[in-house]
Amino acid sequence: MRSSGVTAFDPASTRLVIPGTANLRDLGGYPTTDGRMILPGRVFRSEALSRPGAQEALGVFEKVHAEHFVGLGLRTVIDLRSVEENEQDPSAWHEATGAEVLSLPILEGGEGTDNYFFGDLLSGTSTSFLVPDMVSFYKDILRRQGTVLGEVVRVLADPAKGPILVHCSAGKDRTGVTIALVLDALGVPRELVVQDYALTQQFRPNRVELHAEVFDGLGVALDDVRVLFESPPEAMEATLAHADEEYGGSRSYLLEAGGLDPADLEALERNLLGTVTH
Repeated sequence: MRSSGVTAFDPASTRLVIPGTANLRDLGGYPTTDGRMILPGRVFRSEALSRPGAQEALGVFEKVHAEHFVGLGLRTVIDLRSVEENEQDPSAWHEATGAEVLSLPILEGGEGTDNYFFGDLLSGTSTSFLVPDMVSFYKDILRRQGTVLGEVVRVLADPAKGPILVHCSAGKDRTGVTIALVLDALGVPRELVVQDYALTQQFRPNRVELHAEVFDGLGVALDDVRVLFESPPEAMEATLAHADEEYGGSRSYLLEAGGLDPADLEALERNLLGTVTH
């Protein structure tokens, strides 16, 4: 594992409090092992943003709070959800911010979303979802979605596209893997990368309890499916270790599976990193 160089930076400080959101963050401030930092206001992560009344909405845009969203200054929003998810719950990020929304689906067709695994549980195809299942899911993202992940990095590296926000549904799994790769490739200490991923669990706690009645009716213990709704740090630790072992690290992964050139990663650094100021 790469040496840490962790400073006193608190990943929870990246959270932005805007009514209707719970997992919105400005990733500015994260330090890198070479003494630089991610510049504030360049790259954000979040959950999906829906219009009021949307079924099972995770984030909700109400026009009364429009000034807060516009204040983010976003030019581009990258939506990692599938076409089907977009059709069922159209993104409100353009309406909220005026930003261009780019659809770059990871595991298009619903596979890999909470609903996909949730559907397996409802149908009885599976009766549990544990940390190894989460790790397997994340490894599959790396194995199958390199082209999409590479395209996300190209967008993040383009100064004309920024500021940029990346989201999926809960901002947990697809966004979590994507942002972890980016932070890791930029040289953010591994411990902080993992902590950033794990924050979703802190910002959206006890989500499994919302489905307690359903699981009870299926005879499924909540502790056997809790991980599906959480972001356990050991899952991301194992995923990044897999990237190290299988591809030689996040940067090598993005070059190999993502189809990037070294110049793309250099552009990513130029666009997102700056000097620490005191």
